[in-house]
Amino acid sequence: MFYFLVDLYGKFLRHMNNTTSSGIFTERLWLRCLRLALYPSVFVVGVVGNILVCSLFLLRKKNRTINAYFILNLAFSDLLTLLLYLPFDLAYLENSWQWPFGSFLCKFINILSSVSITVSGSTLIAIAVDRHNAIVHGLRRRLCNKSIVVMSVVLIWIYAVSLQMPFMFALQLIPGRECLVDLSWWPSEDAVQMTYFFTTFVPKFLIPAICISACYVGIVVHLRHHHKNLTKRGICKAGQHFTEVRTQQNKKTTKLLTGLVTIYTVCILPHQVVLLMVIFNNEYLSSPYMREVHEFARFLTTANCCLNPLLYSAISRSFRNDVKAVLRRRVGSSTHNSVFNK
Repeated sequence: MFYFLVDLYGKFLRHMNNTTSSGIFTERLWLRCLRLALYPSVFVVGVVGNILVCSLFLLRKKNRTINAYFILNLAFSDLLTLLLYLPFDLAYLENSWQWPFGSFLCKFINILSSVSITVSGSTLIAIAVDRHNAIVHGLRRRLCNKSIVVMSVVLIWIYAVSLQMPFMFALQLIPGRECLVDLSWWPSEDAVQMTYFFTTFVPKFLIPAICISACYVGIVVHLRHHHKNLTKRGICKAGQHFTEVRTQQNKKTTKLLTGLVTIYTVCILPHQVVLLMVIFNNEYLSSPYMREVHEFARFLTTANCCLNPLLYSAISRSFRNDVKAVLRRRVGSSTHNSVFNK
């Protein structure tokens, strides 16, 4: 049987069972054509879109909010994956899974995608917590100190990198130029499974799902309770107008967070589930459709790097106007409803 060679965990699964690349999972032509069409498209759209996001942040020196730093972190994380991981990954796949780039890049490049996904999930948690505090507690408990926000971003990266250290140490460039994980680094197969579960699936999906869901529930409960109180007490027109404006602002920002979380879930979860199934039950590899399912899941993970800027453009008219201003070199700081000013 052919174990997945096209990402870090596929490599150690293949090595774990001492299998070869021949067999029923020989790559089909349509998969290769799809990859060759998707990778360049994701690269171009993602690089242009995320550079524009970073440019807007750097050019808009006034009215930057907490969310702006987190959105910048998402864009920077995606850019790293697009510029460093994606070209090497495509070259590796097109070179019959031979790694010609040396031992250092074998370790660095192959953990970069996983680090980036963990950073994205953790950043979404930070955005959700900030939204919850802003809506439920107002300015009392919101992260208003930008130095604290910057420190939070740094800690997110340290956290993401530290989780991948076992795989960085275990990755080896073996004779034949295959970049594989040396499973002798772990005492048993169970240890490999637990390492994957607690350093990959849990921080990439389980923790973000729990934390973001808790924030959403808190926001919904607060808004319903607040609405009931206003209805019972009655408010003047001026107060009603202020409340409506604030409610609209909260809805727009929550809509942005909802979109980011939806994209993250749709793109990241399928691949994590497929790998989880294979790692904990090797019998799934006997399915003739597993290769196609895995490749489709990887395509979704790859597409995640270019979708956030498209989301900003789709839901924020001010973001579209800012992009036009960047292209015309007339960016100012007067737009108050930008994704950077919420």
